[in-house]
Amino acid sequence: MPTAQGSARVVHLGRAHRALPPEIAFLERHGFGRPLLDTAARLADLRGTSPRDELFSFPSFDRNSYWRLLADDLGLEYLPDLHGADLDPAAGPVVSQALRRADTVHAILGGEALLVRAPDGEGIEFLRASLARLPGLDQRVRIAAPEAIRTLLLARRRAAFLRLSVERLRRAMPDCSASRLHRAGFFSLGIVFALVALFMSVILHPMPVFSVAAALVTMCFCPAVAWKLAAAFIRPKLPVGEPLPDHLLPTYTIMVALYQEGDVVQDLLSHLDRIDYPRSKLQILLVLEEDDADTHFAAWRAYAERPFETVLVPPCRPRNKPKALVYALPFARGDHVVVFDAEDRPEPGQLRQAAALFHEDPELGCLQAKLTPDTHESWYARMFTLEYATHFEVLLPALAAWKMPLPLGGTSNHFPRHVLERVGAWDPFNVTEDADLGVRLARFGYKAAMFGARTFEEAPVTLGQWLPQRRRWIKGWIQTALVCFMAQGSGRRDLPLVKALSAHVVLTIGVLGLLLYPVSILAFVQAVEQMLRGVRSPDLAVNVLSCLAVLNAGIWLFGSAVASLRGLRSAGAWKLAPHVLWLPIYWALMSLAAWQALFQVVRDPFHWEKTKHGVARHRGGAVKGEPERRGIAGGLGRARVTARLGSLWLSRRKTAGSAPPP
Repeated sequence: MPTAQGSARVVHLGRAHRALPPEIAFLERHGFGRPLLDTAARLADLRGTSPRDELFSFPSFDRNSYWRLLADDLGLEYLPDLHGADLDPAAGPVVSQALRRADTVHAILGGEALLVRAPDGEGIEFLRASLARLPGLDQRVRIAAPEAIRTLLLARRRAAFLRLSVERLRRAMPDCSASRLHRAGFFSLGIVFALVALFMSVILHPMPVFSVAAALVTMCFCPAVAWKLAAAFIRPKLPVGEPLPDHLLPTYTIMVALYQEGDVVQDLLSHLDRIDYPRSKLQILLVLEEDDADTHFAAWRAYAERPFETVLVPPCRPRNKPKALVYALPFARGDHVVVFDAEDRPEPGQLRQAAALFHEDPELGCLQAKLTPDTHESWYARMFTLEYATHFEVLLPALAAWKMPLPLGGTSNHFPRHVLERVGAWDPFNVTEDADLGVRLARFGYKAAMFGARTFEEAPVTLGQWLPQRRRWIKGWIQTALVCFMAQGSGRRDLPLVKALSAHVVLTIGVLGLLLYPVSILAFVQAVEQMLRGVRSPDLAVNVLSCLAVLNAGIWLFGSAVASLRGLRSAGAWKLAPHVLWLPIYWALMSLAAWQALFQVVRDPFHWEKTKHGVARHRGGAVKGEPERRGIAGGLGRARVTARLGSLWLSRRKTAGSAPPP
């Protein structure tokens, strides 16, 4: 039972409005208690939402009952579903934006042309006035829930929407799509020719080839060493926004693409349920593959009574995460969008922090949260954690501080939805859609920044987990670097020279460094051995290259160690500091993955190697700052609000008589 203090607060939240908004006023005529409706209206005033959205965020509120009662109040027929209906061809083509609104559809049902509506507040009043003014209109208008309208649109235009998700970027912005790298076959032939030429050269002239490779390694490593060393010692201050009151918060959509993730869905949804954000302003989209029955069942079992929505993606190639996200984007109603992965545990305040930063800087195109692995049960997991600490605590903040293109992490990317749509969203043909999108944002002139909120995720604990994931990442970096290289100079959306060089130092030279890592080790060992023996070449260039090789390696190791130690301290994983000594072995494994990725670019460029999640036996504890479950209050920050609204609900049930339960 609510306390006396709680009851007093109920009166405050539920004090009578002069007139209820039209979108909920009719409910009072159908048995809903005035205190409950006043509370919804008051919360809408406080949060800048609609009273209907507040009602829909209440626990156990039946949305279908809302539309059925609205139809009854208007004297119209309610359609619980639109099975057997077709789209009226006279109404013209259906655009993907219709999926987001899902408030109107012209349908043919039983041979009749009907206007099916799911009106908002103004639409309700307009429809009521039109029905009074136009006799016979009630025979041509029906009421249905947005979900029913959306289902009809998808059923009748499924192939078109699917084709749009695959073709959207490469048709609208072909210079931004990785698909063009492989269509003509020149890229694959070029790589095969280069590898054959290299193999023959090594057989016929091994020493000259080795010398050239050593020189190439040295030249490649110089800029890479310089930027990593600079990043290791810069300490950028991450932006912190002033917290926004609820009424200034934007609407937000969380998108999670899931495939074969039945083992982790329950944990994912329990952590998404703890997000500190008003539920009436939050949409959670679970993007599922249509034929993934195990994940369907796990999600259905886990999200009962939770305000989550699902989007089913029809199977087609390329079958990957970016294609699924592009297909689901028209369903996103939020002004801002964030992408999470199946194993993620975001800090509850992450969305509020991002919203505050977007509010303060309208030029921001993306915010990247810090990613922190919370699995340390194997050598691979510990090295992965060390690598992530370096990347997200040191290197990416430095790039953001220098206003350079930011190769985003695959999760916890926050975007204004209009920015995401303007730049073409994710590329279904790039297997690291995150890094590609970060570079494309820079091409369109948008800023990307890091911020201090964290997302905890599972690290790979076996080589079988780690290697395919790393292979896919490097393959995507190759694709992204080539798109960036081929687009430069086209005159459209060119990166400024400094930013283009930065992108290639991070991506192109990063991949080349991994491919040539074995050569660099041999060159370093040979140079050190000759120096120790006092052997000098009569060729001055060879001596200079030997000195540069040793100097590069020393500075690289020093910069990597400093960056890794700084990252571990910032991530709270200082106990892993001794693992810095294992970095040369870890880089050798990355070199193996890089060579496999290069061959896969030729053989199967769009193949997505799925990372298996839920393998770790132990994950970290509760996420820092984790609040009590928010229930319908979602942003009030007080657990007792749920009890107050529960009291109002019971009051409504007592006064409603025989009215149908909501």
